[in-house]
Amino acid sequence: MIKLVPLLEKQILGIAKTRPTVILPEGKDRRMIAAASRLSALANVVLVNARDAVVEQIEREQIELRGSLRRFLSSVRCVMPDEMPEVCAELARRYHEMSQGKRWAMSFDEARDLVRQPIHFACMAVRCGYADAVLGGVAHSSRDFFKPALRVLRTDNAAFEVGLFSLPDEHPEGLYKQNLIAFADVAINPQPDAKTLAQIAVGACKIVRDLVPEEVLPKINGAIVSYSTRGSGEGESVLRVRGAGELIPGMLEEAVRQNPAYASICIEPELQISCAISIAAAQSKLKEAAADPDSAVGRANVLIVPNLDTGNLLYHLYATRFPNADKLLMVGGVNSQVLDYSRGATVDDIVLGGLGTVLRLKKRADWSQTPKSDFFPRYRVLVVNPGSTSTKLKAFEGTQVLFEREVEHPTAELAACPKIFDQLELRLGVVRKAIAEEGFELASAHALVGRGGLIRPVVSGTYRVNEKMLADLLAAQRGEHASNLGAAIVHALAQEHGQPAYIVDPVVVDELDPLSRIIGVEGYERTAIWHALSQKAVAKTYAEAQMADYSELNLIVAHMGGGVTVGAHQKGRCVFVNDGLHEGPMTPERAGSVPTSVVMDLCFGKQLDKAGVKKALIGKGGLVALLGTSSLREVEARILAGDEKVSTVFEAMARSIAGQIASTTVHFNGEQVDRVILTGGMARCTLLTDRIQALCGPLKLAFTLYPGEMEAEALRDGAVRVLRGQEPVLEY
Repeated sequence: MIKLVPLLEKQILGIAKTRPTVILPEGKDRRMIAAASRLSALANVVLVNARDAVVEQIEREQIELRGSLRRFLSSVRCVMPDEMPEVCAELARRYHEMSQGKRWAMSFDEARDLVRQPIHFACMAVRCGYADAVLGGVAHSSRDFFKPALRVLRTDNAAFEVGLFSLPDEHPEGLYKQNLIAFADVAINPQPDAKTLAQIAVGACKIVRDLVPEEVLPKINGAIVSYSTRGSGEGESVLRVRGAGELIPGMLEEAVRQNPAYASICIEPELQISCAISIAAAQSKLKEAAADPDSAVGRANVLIVPNLDTGNLLYHLYATRFPNADKLLMVGGVNSQVLDYSRGATVDDIVLGGLGTVLRLKKRADWSQTPKSDFFPRYRVLVVNPGSTSTKLKAFEGTQVLFEREVEHPTAELAACPKIFDQLELRLGVVRKAIAEEGFELASAHALVGRGGLIRPVVSGTYRVNEKMLADLLAAQRGEHASNLGAAIVHALAQEHGQPAYIVDPVVVDELDPLSRIIGVEGYERTAIWHALSQKAVAKTYAEAQMADYSELNLIVAHMGGGVTVGAHQKGRCVFVNDGLHEGPMTPERAGSVPTSVVMDLCFGKQLDKAGVKKALIGKGGLVALLGTSSLREVEARILAGDEKVSTVFEAMARSIAGQIASTTVHFNGEQVDRVILTGGMARCTLLTDRIQALCGPLKLAFTLYPGEMEAEALRDGAVRVLRGQEPVLEY
């Protein structure tokens, strides 16, 4: 049996568009509350109910949420119409205007009263661009929900319903390919004419194609069922079906022009249901037609019925016969803006319908994001990430990149600055010029966030840049590094327009537990210098994908780049992590942990000074020392060419990383590790990640990969969490 939830989720995650906004007006129904917690992983969810009332109901009725209550409250927007007076005023005005000249015309006062009611508020919110789809019907009749929704959101096409079933394995094998079958009925069109029926047939098959990828169901075979098979009967209904059949080829041609994926749709009109779904039955009546493997005859997986009674019968017959089937209800002809559930819908039914709606919205060529962002503000954030010879800039509106640029700083100009902070004015001038050239208005930014530098040890979070932080960075007591300028640059820029300036999870985040600090040298202890920004970001990303709180999980995160750090994230705190500079695995540029005898020999045997020892271990160590390169692509190429030395060194590095991961498991006090996450530039090397997973195989650890660097996105997300009130801003 194909499970529809993961099938839809995978496709949604694979489409690089922002999250659609869905609004649930029946926010007092426990099923809607539970479904909202699950849908919020892949959509912006608005629940029409007061926040305090929702919390009280969750606790009183013990409503099962996906994830914690804290996660629910941070990801689902609970709102009542009266809490948004300006929005309600616009909705009332638009409702009043669109009603004029219609039989349901209303005064402005009447419209104002209506939009204060959850269903009318939600439907008009979609109409006016504040949300993309309204999901309801579990607590209201079609008269009270679906008809008002259609009045506001009807398109030129006929509205219809499609029920997609994924049947359990006990269903007779082979009757439907992959045990997937959809039933489409005429919904509010009791006696559709030929054109309307043709629109329903084509629209239903397009919906199924949108939901089920070709690798799962190569062909969408539709059949308009009738009591007649190709002329065996006569009557008004048969004539409508035949008329629809004449119009369908032209409609399909137009559909394919809009989306080539629809070329896999075939529709046959005027078939008795036996001939539609059974090749044997079709052969007995139609013979050569059923023998054509490209024909839908006998192979239908979308049954279009010409009347409402038959559609209801088929849907409920299969729902009753197979209660464990996954069933997904969709409404067609409304541009994916409305979904009307049955009042007997379960939480699973609501979630499936919601995911189907989200997927179809993201697949629409004319949809890119929710037009208005009042429910879920799309904050403008400018990210500044200084490097040794350049400064990276990236501006976002929500998750959309407004511009991205890396500005280079001439080596001679940097060399004229004895200390890092002497570069501040130089870099500020270049950054300001680049921002102006990109046409970005600094005044429009909600926040500016810089890469955190070498300040005193801090706990994880987003920090407001203040004078104390700037003073410590200027003093450079923890070391000189280009990242020290991140806070200073965003602070100077933010001062011009009064916005907040932040840093997020600098490399000195220190959450080590007491045991992790102890080393066997009197007067010294382990300190945390690590890829805190990257590790924390991917840990939270993974938790969100599981609809869990980061604080609920035990995770091992390995950031693998020029340096490698492996952290034990126990319930939201990194209680152990290796020093990214001086210990841990061998890396492309760093020696990692080496015997103390080697360090003593470098100091006293080869008589290197401190700078020489540092260069041998950090920067010129690891693959650079042993193979003369830090490029994993080059290393892979040499391995494939049969270079045994390279293979041996590569295996040693893989073992050192896998060994660090294995040893990190002991820092969870015997608790189960939920996931190991591999990230950083080296995580793009499948030869390496596959080998690490194989070496850790006996430990039965589950792995997830987030390849590459996501520093700008991590900095943005830290600022956004504060702007949304999901996390408090911290003071240094």
